[in-house]
Amino acid sequence: MRMKRTATVTLSLILFAACCTLSRSCANTTTPPQGGPKDTIPPVLISTTPEQNSTMIPTFGTKIFLLFDEYTVVKTATDIVLSPPTKRRPTAKVKGKNIVVTLPDTLKENRTYTIDFGQALADNNEGNLAPRFVYAFSTGETLDSLYFTGTVTDSQTLKPVKGATVAIYSDLSDSACFKIVPDALARTDDWGFFTIRNIRPDTFRVYAFTDEDTDYKYSPDTDQIAFCDSVFVPYAVVRDSNEVFEFRNFNMKDTVKCKARHSMVTMAMFKELQSVQYLQNSGRKSDKCGFLKFSAGDVQINRLEFLGIDSSDVIIQYSPYRDSLDFWINVDYKLDDSLMIRLNYMKTDSTGKLVPFDENLSLAVMKNQAEQTSVTAKDNKKDKESGKAATKKKEKDTVFVLTDKVANETVEDEGFYIESELPIIAAYPDSIVFIETNPKGQTSRKKFAFNQDTSIIRRYHVLPADKLIKGYDYKVTFPQGTFINLDRLPNQKKEVSFKIPQDENLCSIKLNLTGVKGSYIVELVDEKASNVLRTFRIARDTSLTVPYVKAGRYKVRLTQDGNGNGMADTGNLLAHKQPEPVKFYERGEGPESQILELEEGFDIEQDIDVKKLFE
Repeated sequence: MRMKRTATVTLSLILFAACCTLSRSCANTTTPPQGGPKDTIPPVLISTTPEQNSTMIPTFGTKIFLLFDEYTVVKTATDIVLSPPTKRRPTAKVKGKNIVVTLPDTLKENRTYTIDFGQALADNNEGNLAPRFVYAFSTGETLDSLYFTGTVTDSQTLKPVKGATVAIYSDLSDSACFKIVPDALARTDDWGFFTIRNIRPDTFRVYAFTDEDTDYKYSPDTDQIAFCDSVFVPYAVVRDSNEVFEFRNFNMKDTVKCKARHSMVTMAMFKELQSVQYLQNSGRKSDKCGFLKFSAGDVQINRLEFLGIDSSDVIIQYSPYRDSLDFWINVDYKLDDSLMIRLNYMKTDSTGKLVPFDENLSLAVMKNQAEQTSVTAKDNKKDKESGKAATKKKEKDTVFVLTDKVANETVEDEGFYIESELPIIAAYPDSIVFIETNPKGQTSRKKFAFNQDTSIIRRYHVLPADKLIKGYDYKVTFPQGTFINLDRLPNQKKEVSFKIPQDENLCSIKLNLTGVKGSYIVELVDEKASNVLRTFRIARDTSLTVPYVKAGRYKVRLTQDGNGNGMADTGNLLAHKQPEPVKFYERGEGPESQILELEEGFDIEQDIDVKKLFE
């Protein structure tokens, strides 16, 4: 009996060990468990309560239930947009497989509303975004059924503007977008495309702005703006949402379908210059240097008087847009601690008109400048103790330093410039030496043109008079004393060296421009249009050559320079002025048509019909 019990126990132990061994082989701890395929299916909307396009919805305490086929969460609540907007935004909470939307404010009677959920909703597990859904309802007996579409692009890059607020106003006054919320709105998608649906028959003004503070109003200080030149009357009718191609949900990567949508309007977005004019800031950077900063460009100054100083001793430089000026006092004595200025300029009054205005200013040297002077004095004292102050003081007190900007790729056509921190009161260009050195080491003196910049008076341009030769070295020397600055100091000796690029992998682009009527700015930019490589200003048919270009992908941007000032001017909303038109040269159709692709060592030539491009 005991032997039988022992045999039974032994057999049980053997079976237990075998099970353990089998378990270890099945549950390999070094290999993670293999799950099923990743869930990539987005949530499916099953029903809404009340139903889509319902009427006679209560004006207060309204709740909308969205039932999905799986557990869904609110991923980005700010993507939920109610149109027309209310003071308080809709709230959305999860309740089982429902998303419950509550409208906390009282709605207007007999008004059609839409709720655009954008990309706000996603499934709970994998975060798959629910398809964009727009829910429409009315607090009256009928549902407004008009809609219109459009596209918003950046005025300079012509790229689509994503996330802009497009707003329509039945109030046709110029100030509507500043003061009141719109009658209806929508947001642009990745392609800058928008659809405002379920709107009533009326006449509207149309705007688009970035709405940085999300108050549904245009703020000039922070927002960019776009607008339609004329009023817009919607005409397209929503009979069946499924039949409207523009209402469908598209994958934003589906270029063909996204570009096939019809835009009724296209607006160019820009950052406008401030139009309300007043003196914004003023200061004195040093004893003889100061500035005036205005809120808007093109300031009209009727009188600028520095008390106790002759007008011939005042040097003035305006910024390119004339929204500020720097001034320097060209005297050889120390000025008073307070510099008195009488200013009369055209200021915007309470009615929005420009009127002459007197401003009396008393400018002292800025505090931070004085603090910097104190710090410098302390540093000099420390250096003196270590035996270094004498050299620093000599360099600071006896000469000033010139800076330069030269590029081998452009020096042949554009030359280079040198610049001083302070204005130059005397220049002796005859002392400048321009030397050419050939590969054998032989040198010769070359001629050049020397001119002061018309806008930055502290800058001087040097342009070679003769054609530069590949393989030769060039050096321009500005001996000490070539220039005398405002502090009566001579320049420190300056040498600028350059040579023509010899890399055989470099390319060139030749542009033959015809149909030119008026002034245009022609720019060679990189693929993203974020960096400008070369700039030309033309007023007639011409050929432009851009040499020494690295292999890569480029675009040609043309700006219609209406006022001929050589700058791409932005727009002005209250003046109903659009930004100056911009076009990119296109060789054909499709997303790659704007690209000029240069392979190493190759040159290309393109004919551009400017008139046709801007039709």
